[in-house]
Amino acid sequence: MSDLFMKLPEGFRERFMQQVVSLTSPEDAMRLPFVSKMFRSVADSDVVWDSFILPDHLPALRGFEMDSAKSLFIVLTETPISFNQVSYFLDRWSGKRRLQISSDKLLVTFLDTDYWISNIPNRWLRLGHVVWLEIKGKVSTSKLSANTTYTAYLRFTFLREFYYGFHVPVETSVGITGEENINKFVYLDPRIAKSECQYLKRREDTLFEVELGDYFHNDGETRDLEMTVREVKSGKPKCGIEIYFMELRPKRESINLYCKSSHKAHSYSERNTERREGEMSKEGEEGWEDTNLFNKLPEGFGQAFMEEVVSRTSPVDACRLSVVAKNFRSAAESDAVWERLLPNDYQQFLCQGDFFPDISFASKKDLFLFLTGNPLPIDANTKIIFWLDKWSGKKCFLMPISTKLYPEGDWNPFCESRHSFVELLLGDYYEEWFGIHGKMSTSMLSPDTTYTAYLVHKWGYGFGYNFSAEKRAPFEASVGSSEDESVNRVVYLDRKIGETGSQYVVERKDSWLEVELGEYFNRGGENKDLEISVVDVISGRSKTGLKIQGIEIRPKHG
Repeated sequence: MSDLFMKLPEGFRERFMQQVVSLTSPEDAMRLPFVSKMFRSVADSDVVWDSFILPDHLPALRGFEMDSAKSLFIVLTETPISFNQVSYFLDRWSGKRRLQISSDKLLVTFLDTDYWISNIPNRWLRLGHVVWLEIKGKVSTSKLSANTTYTAYLRFTFLREFYYGFHVPVETSVGITGEENINKFVYLDPRIAKSECQYLKRREDTLFEVELGDYFHNDGETRDLEMTVREVKSGKPKCGIEIYFMELRPKRESINLYCKSSHKAHSYSERNTERREGEMSKEGEEGWEDTNLFNKLPEGFGQAFMEEVVSRTSPVDACRLSVVAKNFRSAAESDAVWERLLPNDYQQFLCQGDFFPDISFASKKDLFLFLTGNPLPIDANTKIIFWLDKWSGKKCFLMPISTKLYPEGDWNPFCESRHSFVELLLGDYYEEWFGIHGKMSTSMLSPDTTYTAYLVHKWGYGFGYNFSAEKRAPFEASVGSSEDESVNRVVYLDRKIGETGSQYVVERKDSWLEVELGEYFNRGGENKDLEISVVDVISGRSKTGLKIQGIEIRPKHG
C-alpha cells in the first residue's frame, strides 16, 4: 500500500482526520490520542469536540467560557445544565443527555400518619415510619436524546445508625404513561444476598443506585415517560431510607474487541454515524459549506486512505476502530491493513513451521488472531516456539535451554503446558549449584523493538529451597548479544507473599511463574547470537523440584 498522506492537498489531511474522528464518539476521541501520534492533535481539536456538543444544547450554554471545546465538554459532563425546566448533564461516553429528577420533583405516596422529612438545601427526602411506599418520577420524552436507549435508576442511601423494612422486593416499571410496561422486582437492602441484588450497586459517591428498567426513545411524538418504584405488599413497616433523585442515563453497550463483528456491537456506532452524516447533509441543503470530505475524494481513494490510517495504529486499536463507526469498519477488516500489521517475514515462519496445521483462513485478520493464541514450533531441531504479541503484532519466542548441574545430576522431562515440547524437572537429587542457558539468533526478532526476557518455571508441590528464608539464594541473570556486553541483574526464583519488584517472580494466569531476566533492544538487520543465562550466585545450598518451561522473549509494553 502506498503512502497516501503525501498525496492529499495541503491542509486537507488534517481536516479529513478531524472528520473521521468526529464520526466516532467522545469516548473514542478521548482514547484516540493514545492510539497513534497521528491522532493526537486532531482528536483534541475544537472541530471534533464541537461536533459532540449538539446544537440543541447551545441555548443552555450561555455563560460557559472555556479554553477549548474539549474542556467545555468535560465540564458539561460534571456540571448540570438547566433548560426548559429540566436539569441534565452530558453523558461522557456518548455526548447524549443524562437527566436527573430531584427528590422535590418526585411523587411520593405512602400510608400511615408518619412522615417524610424533606431537606431542601441538600435535595433529599428521608423516610420516617410508613407501612406502604410508592415513588414515581415523570419526564417528557422531548427532553431525551433521539434514537437512544435509556436506563432509569433510583439513587438513594440509608441512615447508618438505623434502617429497616427493605428486605422484601419492590416492583419497578419504566414506560409511557397509560401504556402497558414491563415490570421487574428488585431489592433495595444491600444486606440481601448478592444473587438477589443484581440490579443494586454502590457508586463512587457512596450513594446506592437500583436499576429500574430500560426505554428506547425514537425521535417521535412528545409523551410522558414514567418511572415507578412500588411496594408489592403493604403492612411491612420501614424506615431510614434517604431518596436523592431518579436518573436517566444513555445505556452503554459492551463490545468484545476480538469477537466477530455483529449487528449489536455496531448498533450505537451506526446510529451515531448516521446522525452526524444526517447533520452534514442538512447543512448542505441549507446552503452551508459541504463539510463531508468523504464526498470530495476520488472514487476508491477514501477507502484506501482509511486503510492507510488504520494500518498505522496497533492490532488492538484496529479492532477497536472497526466498531467505532461504519466508515472504519471495512478498512479495519481489510486484508491490506492486517497484512501490514503482520510481521514482514511471517510467511517465512509459517513455511518453517513443521507443526503448522493445515488450516485455511478467511482473512489476514483471522490468521493474525490465530497466531496470537496458538504458539507454533517453527523448527524441530532448535525447538524454538513462535507466536505474535496481540498488542503490537511483534514476534514472541520461547527459547530452548541447556543446563549445568553440580554435583552432576539429571533433569527429568515432563509436559504440562500448552507447548508441544517437554519441559525439564530438576530431579531427585538435591543440587548445590545449577545454571540455565539459552541462545537464539537476533535475526529472528522484530526490528526496532525492545524485548524483555523471562524465565518461565514453577516448583513441584512440597519442593523448593532447602534453607531458611533469611538464607535465601539469589540468582544472577544475564541478557545480551555475543558481540556486546551483557547486562547482569540479581533475581529470585522462589515466591514470597507480598514481594513486589521485577527481580521477584509473579504468577501467570496459566499457573506458571515468571521472573524478568533483563531487556534487549534489537535494531534489526544484524545476525548476532542473543544469549541469556540464569546461574546460582551462592553454591552449597540444596534445591530440588524446579520445573522449567523455557525462556520467553516478548516485546516490552509501555
